Amino acid sequence: MNQNTTGRTVQLEVKTPRDLTCAFSPDRTRAVTGVVGKSVRLWDIETGHCLKQFEGHTQRIWGLAWSRDQQLVLSGAWDNTARLWDVNTGECLQVLEGHTGFVRALEFSPDQRRAITASGDNDVRVWDLATGECLQIFKGHKDDAYCALLASDHRRAVSGSRDGTIRLWDIESGNCLLVIDAHATHVQHLAWSADERQVLSCSLRIRIWDIDTGHCLRKFDGHTDTIRTVEWSADQKRILSASHDRTVRVWDAETGRCLSVLGGHPTLVVSAAWHPDQRHVISCDEDAQVRVWDTAP
Repeated sequence: MNQNTTGRTVQLEVKTPRDLTCAFSPDRTRAVTGVVGKSVRLWDIETGHCLKQFEGHTQRIWGLAWSRDQQLVLSGAWDNTARLWDVNTGECLQVLEGHTGFVRALEFSPDQRRAITASGDNDVRVWDLATGECLQIFKGHKDDAYCALLASDHRRAVSGSRDGTIRLWDIESGNCLLVIDAHATHVQHLAWSADERQVLSCSLRIRIWDIDTGHCLRKFDGHTDTIRTVEWSADQKRILSASHDRTVRVWDAETGRCLSVLGGHPTLVVSAAWHPDQRHVISCDEDAQVRVWDTAP
């Protein structure tokens, strides 16, 4: 196992970084963040400078997501709404209203025409981004819904909850197709495999699940605190995780072995992502310190 405590550091100019949430753009040159305040901020990762602020939420920001073409951003907040933003103009294009609890997480569909939101009201919702209409509501989680994803086939969705379960949903009917008792506590984040036959989940540990059978295919143990995000590498051979234990880890997806521990963040890590070159990793902690790591042996 490789231990790395170095990495290029950029400090974002966040004055009140407590409860920071961060999402990196697909090309990893920019990031959006939300904090206790009501603004979503767009950052240049190279310089640490704020490029733009998106104003409209009335309470703190919790969930953030980028579209694949990097032209749109979704944000969710404690005001029970999600908002769709034009990255270039800063204009709010849609306000998604209907949840009765805070919007904790949200994601675009692969074609960017829909969004899925996970809320503190336990519900998961699917939205038409052109009209702002709620297309489907998934009910069944027994506690806050923490994360959710839409499949590229437009037929399925998957969600994770504070109740420890992962649920697979039929989008057309709203029926729950499968319940996986995945973790002993909150399911923080989910990621599809490339073929969308497996899903990666994290809580205090990381697991890979067969989404058709609900069987656990692989376990990854080593983090000592809550894991905030997980992500497959492009070739599906490695997995990246970011944790409140102040480390980022790289794992062998086939064996579950930890390949690298990237340590050095002064506080809990809230997000990590592969660089498009698949050699470097970018991560952000709650003090708004961004680090770029070289993961080559």
